[in-house]
Formats: sequence, C-alpha cells, structure tokens
Amino acid sequence: MNASQRALDPERTAELEFFEKSIPAFDLDDLLRASAEVLGKGKLSTTYKASLESGLVVSVKRVKDMKGLSNKEFIQQMQLLGKLRHENLVQIISFYNSNQEKLIIYEFVPSANLFELLHENRGSARIPLNWGIRLSIIKDIAMGMNFLHQSLPNHKVPHANLKSSNVLVLRQTQNYQSKITDYGYYPLLSSRRSLEKLAISRSPEFCEGKKLTNKADVYCFGIMLLEIITGRIPGDEISWGDEEKAEDLSEWVKAVVNNDWSTDILDVEILGTKEAHDEMLKLTNLALECTAAAPEKRPKMTDVLRRIEEIEQRKSDND
Repeated sequence: MNASQRALDPERTAELEFFEKSIPAFDLDDLLRASAEVLGKGKLSTTYKASLESGLVVSVKRVKDMKGLSNKEFIQQMQLLGKLRHENLVQIISFYNSNQEKLIIYEFVPSANLFELLHENRGSARIPLNWGIRLSIIKDIAMGMNFLHQSLPNHKVPHANLKSSNVLVLRQTQNYQSKITDYGYYPLLSSRRSLEKLAISRSPEFCEGKKLTNKADVYCFGIMLLEIITGRIPGDEISWGDEEKAEDLSEWVKAVVNNDWSTDILDVEILGTKEAHDEMLKLTNLALECTAAAPEKRPKMTDVLRRIEEIEQRKSDND
C-alpha cells in the first residue's frame, strides 16, 4: 500500500500492539493474508484460526457490540488484560482497534472446549470424561478464576462470560490442562442488550436489575460445576417426578437432592465411580452455595479454590 492510499485510509496505519516479546511480531497485512478457518461463532464474536505465512498460528476474535466504545477505553482494557499471565488463562498476545474493526488476538490452543467434551457425540463411540479428569478440569478453572479475581480487583465482574464453551481443554498424553478464554468483556459493553449476551445474564441479580459484583462470576462457576457433575446443559428444561419441571440447573439439583444426597443427579458416565461419590457430594454442595440467590451468601473464589484443593488432596491421600 503506497503513501497516498494510507492517507485515504489512515486507520490502516494503526499498528498491532504486542504483549509478548517472545512471539514474532506481525502486522495487520500479515494477518489479512493469513489462511483463516472459522473456529466458532458466539453471541459477541467470531473466532478464527489464522495461519500466518511465517508459520505462526494464532486465534483471532472479531468482536462486535463494541461500536459505542471509545478507542481509549478499548485500548486501556486490552493493555490491562494483555499483561495477565496464568497457565489457566488463554493469553492475549495482541489487538487491533479501529472505528470499523476490533480484533483480539490470542494464543492458539489446539483443543476442544469443555462443552464439546461433556455433551457432544454421546453414545457408544464416545470416550467418556472420567471423574479424575473432571476434577482436574474443575480445579484448573477455579485456579484461573481465582487469579482473575485477584488480578482485577477493581473490575465489577472480572470474567463475566464464564461458561463451558469458554473453557478450552488441552490434552497432553494422559494429562489435561484447561484454559479460560473470553474474559474481561464486561467493561467493554455499554448496553443492557449487549450484557444479556454474557453468561452473567443468568444470575439472579442481573435478572432483577440489581448491582453486579464479582459474585456473579461465582454464580457462573457454580452452574458450570453442576454441569460437569450432572452432564446436563444449563438452560435446558429438565423434567422429573410427576409433572415437575425446572429451567434452572441449580433449582433442579436442589429439588432432587432435597437436603438428602441422591446419586440421581450424577452424569451416567461418572455414576459407576462409587468411591468418588463423597467428593461429588461435597462439590455439589459447593456448587449450590455458589449459586445461592443472594450474592452475599456465595463464597469468594479464594474460598472456592481452597475447598476444591482440600477435596483433591483427600482424593490423593485415599488413592
């Protein structure tokens, strides 16, 4: 592109800002020339796998619903998120900002997401997700969320979009590592209609139009914990008993357990692991605390992580 073309399109001069010095730098033109494959379309963004000519592979999110955001606000938030480093967070390595286009460039994680691992291809050909793997995923998510809450104390809701499709699970031989993505969107969305696309929109306080705090993230974590334990999809209507129905996963679990432990709630894939039923009970109780209607009755993420680590430690001692 020559100088006269750049003068006509001054935004094309905007450079990508990089947060990771070890990653070879590239520019917007390199990105536009890259072969792209759509990885997923969400309510807030479309995600692409971009393979650059240099051989580098990155994940690119083309975000929407941020048109009313000032350039300064977007850049400040990206610079804040780009400094975060944790093994259970998908790392933001760069971003591009113009009035027409906002791109967030992440490390590429060759993996399936937790939603796919839990719910897709159910049947005889499926490799079940055993309890040990599920417990390890639960701990990874709690570690990533605790780090976010510690690192972004001034954010009302540090993640705001925690759900199983935003947890990437990387398998390395017999080990699994989970990484959380799509974090930090809350300050970037101004309208209630945009915020309704986030996972926190299912929290009681959001539905009632009340003030949001980081306890909305804890609620989302609790729902995902129940999803891992029950194998049920949050938001799907669940029927049980005579004519009884629930649209909320925690409501259904409370009704079935009814203060008396019941294995009826367990995903059939982990039901046979009888020696772990005590762990499942403790985690179910923790999930129900996390999904309490009143935010102040929910535990903090630090307490959630501590309790999960205690359960994991007891498991190790008994193995």
